[in-house]
Amino acid sequence: MPKLEHVPSTAPPGTVHGLLERDGAVVIDNILSPDRLGALNSELDGLIAGTAPGLRHPAHERMVEFYGLSTVRIDGLPAKSETFIDVMLTPLLCGAADHFLLPNCHDYIFNTGQLIQIGPGEDAQILHRDEDAWSFLKAPKHPLEVEAMFALTDFTVENGATRVAPGSHLWPPGREALEAEIVQAEMPAGSALLYLGSALHGGGANRTEDQHRRGMFLGYVVGWLRAEENSFLTVPIEKVRHMPVRIQELLGYKAHQAIGVVDVGSPMALLQRQP
Repeated sequence: MPKLEHVPSTAPPGTVHGLLERDGAVVIDNILSPDRLGALNSELDGLIAGTAPGLRHPAHERMVEFYGLSTVRIDGLPAKSETFIDVMLTPLLCGAADHFLLPNCHDYIFNTGQLIQIGPGEDAQILHRDEDAWSFLKAPKHPLEVEAMFALTDFTVENGATRVAPGSHLWPPGREALEAEIVQAEMPAGSALLYLGSALHGGGANRTEDQHRRGMFLGYVVGWLRAEENSFLTVPIEKVRHMPVRIQELLGYKAHQAIGVVDVGSPMALLQRQP
């Protein structure tokens, strides 16, 4: 039977790195203090209350089912939660990024941060590797991502705890997980699932009638996965709004399926809004 290891937040970094190298994932118990957990939930409550489940501006139709019809997703968290900025510097997370990513880049960058609240009746998400967003990079390849799913409420089998296939980061690219090879990251609020972007995982099914499984995703990626020029800063969006659509796409406002999204969807929607 596969097993997902749990370690305390006081575990030595070397222990965490060793488990990630072996299993591709590990649960860090109580990595958030009660005060920090309470602050995150307080800062995010209002955003969640005002956000409907499902994607608002899908970058690709296949993303609609993948992201869930009964799941609320909110990105842009560094601008929406002061506590999230503190969490970005969590030592065990940054230490894992240092260990796995810095050998392959000058520095890593923030990849995405999402509030992910799985509602009652949601189906299990298809298992996937987050690094497959860059599927044109063929194996063998160096690690691209280090990520964490923080539990802001208790994660249980019944309410949709993240499903993981331990050891799958070492499998060949086309290898799929058998049901017997999948475990769920059950953990109390304040804990986190730390994992590599090459590990198979996915949100679990929420089989409850009244529980909303609230998680917060945070990840780092090697810093060279972007264009040489940062056109979002060199070309004001007010000017981009008046340019031909193809130019808007070439400047980066066309999402590459799950890459380059805004509000978990197509950035082209920003160009249609009045400033």
